[in-house]
Amino acid sequence: MSINEILKNALILPIDERIIITDMLTQSLNPMDKEIEKNWIDEVNQRLELLDKGELTTISSEEFFNED
Repeated sequence: MSINEILKNALILPIDERIIITDMLTQSLNPMDKEIEKNWIDEVNQRLELLDKGELTTISSEEFFNED
Protein backbone atom coordinates (compact mmCIF):
# COMPACT_ATOMS: atom_id res chain seq x y z
CA MET A 1 0.00 0.00 0.00
CA SER A 2 1.40 3.41 -0.95
CA ILE A 3 1.65 6.41 1.36
CA ASN A 4 -1.08 8.14 -0.65
CA GLU A 5 -3.44 5.19 -0.15
CA ILE A 6 -2.68 5.11 3.56
CA LEU A 7 -3.35 8.85 3.89
CA LYS A 8 -6.53 8.67 1.81
CA ASN A 9 -7.88 5.88 4.02
CA ALA A 10 -6.75 7.54 7.25
CA LEU A 11 -8.43 10.84 6.38
CA ILE A 12 -11.87 9.23 6.10
CA LEU A 13 -11.66 7.68 9.57
CA PRO A 14 -13.62 9.21 12.44
CA ILE A 15 -11.68 11.87 14.33
CA ASP A 16 -11.19 9.71 17.44
CA GLU A 17 -9.47 7.05 15.35
CA ARG A 18 -7.33 9.67 13.58
CA ILE A 19 -6.27 11.00 16.98
CA ILE A 20 -5.14 7.51 18.00
CA ILE A 21 -3.13 7.13 14.79
CA THR A 22 -1.60 10.59 15.21
CA ASP A 23 -0.64 9.83 18.80
CA MET A 24 0.94 6.51 17.85
CA LEU A 25 2.94 8.07 15.02
CA THR A 26 4.11 10.92 17.25
CA GLN A 27 5.18 8.50 19.97
CA SER A 28 7.12 6.45 17.42
CA LEU A 29 9.09 9.57 16.46
CA ASN A 30 9.74 10.71 20.01
CA PRO A 31 9.19 7.82 22.42
CA MET A 32 8.67 8.71 26.06
CA ASP A 33 10.96 7.17 28.63
CA LYS A 34 8.98 4.37 30.35
CA GLU A 35 9.90 5.60 33.84
CA ILE A 36 8.71 9.13 33.04
CA GLU A 37 5.51 7.77 31.51
CA LYS A 38 4.84 5.66 34.62
CA ASN A 39 5.44 8.67 36.87
CA TRP A 40 2.98 10.79 34.87
CA ILE A 41 0.34 8.06 34.99
CA ASP A 42 0.80 7.78 38.77
CA GLU A 43 0.51 11.57 39.13
CA VAL A 44 -2.67 11.71 37.05
CA ASN A 45 -4.23 8.88 39.06
CA GLN A 46 -3.34 10.64 42.34
CA ARG A 47 -4.90 13.88 41.15
CA LEU A 48 -8.05 12.10 39.96
CA GLU A 49 -8.38 10.39 43.32
CA LEU A 50 -8.03 13.71 45.15
CA LEU A 51 -10.53 15.32 42.79
CA ASP A 52 -13.05 12.50 43.36
CA LYS A 53 -12.66 12.91 47.14
CA GLY A 54 -13.17 16.68 46.87
CA GLU A 55 -9.70 17.29 48.26
CA LEU A 56 -8.36 19.08 45.18
CA THR A 57 -9.17 22.67 44.33
CA THR A 58 -9.51 23.50 40.66
CA ILE A 59 -9.74 26.72 38.69
CA SER A 60 -11.13 27.40 35.24
CA SER A 61 -8.87 27.91 32.26
CA GLU A 62 -10.03 31.54 32.16
CA GLU A 63 -8.85 32.06 35.74
CA PHE A 64 -5.54 30.34 35.00
CA PHE A 65 -4.74 32.37 31.90
CA ASN A 66 -5.85 35.68 33.45
CA GLU A 67 -3.58 35.37 36.48
CA ASP A 68 -0.92 38.08 36.72
